[in-house]
Amino acid sequence: MTALLTAVLALGVLAGCTSTQTGGNPTSAPTTGAGQTSSQPTSDGSDAGLSIAKYVSSPCSILTASQVSSLGSVREPAPGSGTLGPNCVWMGQDVIKNSKYTVHVTENKSFEDLVGNVKANPVFTDKTIDGVRVISTSQTDASTGCLTSLQASKTDSITVQVSTAAEERASKPACQESERVAQLIITNLKG
Repeated sequence: MTALLTAVLALGVLAGCTSTQTGGNPTSAPTTGAGQTSSQPTSDGSDAGLSIAKYVSSPCSILTASQVSSLGSVREPAPGSGTLGPNCVWMGQDVIKNSKYTVHVTENKSFEDLVGNVKANPVFTDKTIDGVRVISTSQTDASTGCLTSLQASKTDSITVQVSTAAEERASKPACQESERVAQLIITNLKG
């Protein structure tokens, strides 16, 4: 129970540090306004049956070199670990000009519990991308960051956190960008 509470708090903290855009497809024009929510789940709780096993010990390999290039000017990846499990951070070369990307690899934690902990946030969407259930959320209006989690299985997930640099906020709305990266990861998971 303590571990679950810690995971929930960590997800809440991560979500609070980010901004997002809700609705639409990851390549669509950004929507405006805060408080957009979608409480209708896009799945019945079933999972995509994707394996994250090889990324648990190597979270920085979750994106290919060309995919990392699509992030913009980022530093060398830095592997780490947190409440959501192993992670990889791609810091922007310049914090004002370049966004920061963090990918968390989470195993053995209920995806439904993660969803339950963030669905009351001011920004929350629950949909599918390429047949995989994803949620995007922010504790604020999603103007500076967003958290997108994709359901690999009932107990395994990948979470993409984007903290948008000031100079990229117009061109890379946070939720649109986190969903775009999630879609890249889904492609890799499907092999």
